[in-house]
Amino acid sequence: MSSFQQVTFTPAEFARLARIDRNIIPLLEDSGVLSTARQRVGNVDRKMIPLEAAQNYFRSIRQLVESGQIGRRGDQSEAAPTSETPSATPTMGDGAEAAGTPMAVESLRREMTPADALVAAATAYDFGTPKNKIQMFYNVKGGTGKSTLTAQFVMRASMMGLRVLAVDLDGQGHLTVNLDVLEGHELPTVYDVLINDLPIEQAIISVAPGLDLLPANLGLCNIEIPLNQKPRREYRLSEALEKVAPHYDLIIADTNPAASILNSSMLVAAQAVNVVCATNPLSFHGMSLVMATIEGMKREFRRQLDVKIIPNMYDAREVISQEVLGELQGQFGDFCTKAVVNRSADLNEATKRRSTVWEVSSKGQAAMDIDALTEELIYT
Repeated sequence: MSSFQQVTFTPAEFARLARIDRNIIPLLEDSGVLSTARQRVGNVDRKMIPLEAAQNYFRSIRQLVESGQIGRRGDQSEAAPTSETPSATPTMGDGAEAAGTPMAVESLRREMTPADALVAAATAYDFGTPKNKIQMFYNVKGGTGKSTLTAQFVMRASMMGLRVLAVDLDGQGHLTVNLDVLEGHELPTVYDVLINDLPIEQAIISVAPGLDLLPANLGLCNIEIPLNQKPRREYRLSEALEKVAPHYDLIIADTNPAASILNSSMLVAAQAVNVVCATNPLSFHGMSLVMATIEGMKREFRRQLDVKIIPNMYDAREVISQEVLGELQGQFGDFCTKAVVNRSADLNEATKRRSTVWEVSSKGQAAMDIDALTEELIYT
């Protein structure tokens, strides 16, 4: 059993992660944007890409795109060719070489240069700036899978090279545990930040390269009364997060399943609210109340919030699940994400391992669902 910070990728897995031809990986190594390491797997030494190397790859490509040295996906034709940036990207011919074989790699090396590989890498993925920097996963009902999705989302965003701060606002501390922090009861929480005036920087811990956490524990359940007595109670969390926001690309909060003052404080701080709705009748029944609560907060605090509803735990074999999804999309179609998260044993296994679904099965339905959801929540 390994945690997220120990995740490594085979060349084939990394190619799926980056959406590139695995045969250009040696060219990306030649260009210096990707590094690999030999790792003992069973009785064999294999080439692997550690988590930090994968993150550095995405950051390097993003910097090249932002600096204009190579074109963004969809506009590569507008990028001005330079001596290091070819105007066209050669592709594999119609030969029968199997992907990853020495013959295929050598064939591609003859057709492409490292600069060609950079163009292919940059146009394979969306390297734009996240639309909403501060987001929260929310529902006043428990059991919708909110904490599991939050954990998978922050890990997947971190894999993309984004600097992420996860904020656990639930006294149960499920996000904290999901991120492999098992000593959360000994650590400071947002209670210490908002009530005891602890600088937020002193409460944040690193859980993996590019992924930090503001943990939670049961002590957080006692925050409502003392927070009620604080001046500007709804703005204290927002002001605390503003102090560290420049250090992160994304700040993602997992909230407690209640209409609490702490959740209201996060609604004031957030730019986007991701409502997780399990595709069962009881979860759907409470959606009108949840949406009314969000609308009330938007009016009271004059906030502009992007609201998305995430259909979760969908099972196409169950008629009731199909019916609830249809009702959800029918009544809240403007808010529902295109990505639907299917019920999957891989998500439970990833939770048990306290790691990403990619470690369980990079080809599985859960990995594909989390990939689609993450990109949608970040860029649309």
